Amino acid sequence: MDRLTGWVAKAALVFLYVPIVAVVVYSFNASETSSRWGGFSVKWYGEVFTDRALLKTLQTSFTVGAIAAAVATTVGFLTAFGLARYRVKGRTLFLGAVLLPLVLPEIVLGAALLTVFSTVQLPLGIPTIVLGHIVISLPLTTLILMGAISSLDSSLSEASADLGCTPWQTFIRVLFPLLRSSIFAAFLLAFTTSFSNIVISTFTSGVGSTTLPLRIYSLLKTGITPEINALGAMLIVATVLLIFAVGIQQMRRILVGYENAGQSS
Repeated sequence: MDRLTGWVAKAALVFLYVPIVAVVVYSFNASETSSRWGGFSVKWYGEVFTDRALLKTLQTSFTVGAIAAAVATTVGFLTAFGLARYRVKGRTLFLGAVLLPLVLPEIVLGAALLTVFSTVQLPLGIPTIVLGHIVISLPLTTLILMGAISSLDSSLSEASADLGCTPWQTFIRVLFPLLRSSIFAAFLLAFTTSFSNIVISTFTSGVGSTTLPLRIYSLLKTGITPEINALGAMLIVATVLLIFAVGIQQMRRILVGYENAGQSS
């Protein structure tokens, strides 16, 4: 049974990582099509930086993702803090309303958002994309931060108040340092969700507000080119570097905590 579990785990890893490796390998393909190998070349990386249309969609995705993630994380934190710390009437109903976008099909949600924007005569563009991405990111940030806030000892706030701290000082000096990693994780998840979204973006984007996934999808109709692979490879490298940076930072905090514990003992 253990051997079977091991083989299943290895097969799952291969299934997950082979496409990523293929994207990186074929980004160095000298051929103009990914269907055949034409030798080693890095010219497609240069093509990415000269493709103004592609760079514009990349900038749009970063802008939308950053704004949507920041708003979703902020509102999610306030929502999670209120739901975790206060037992108010209708709490379960309100939480269900916040988490509803998680269970609704995105195509239904996108059509509903388009109907609302059309009804209020809001022109489709970056603001409507941001609003749509906030809707799908807010449940994720709320869940992450609710778990983090619920795990905190409520006596910390009481002890801080006894020492003369105001609620704002308690948040800045006590709660925020403890929740910083969870807030950052919620922001990254919201940003990733927004950056890679295509369904909601399809319904809420307008002229001049095409995101990177929509641009790539339109290019796929004529076939995958090594230029798309090169862009994908750069995004993969950026993601890996970010993961390593966060991991190193967390490791430093753990080591500092061990050193402090050793000195106190």
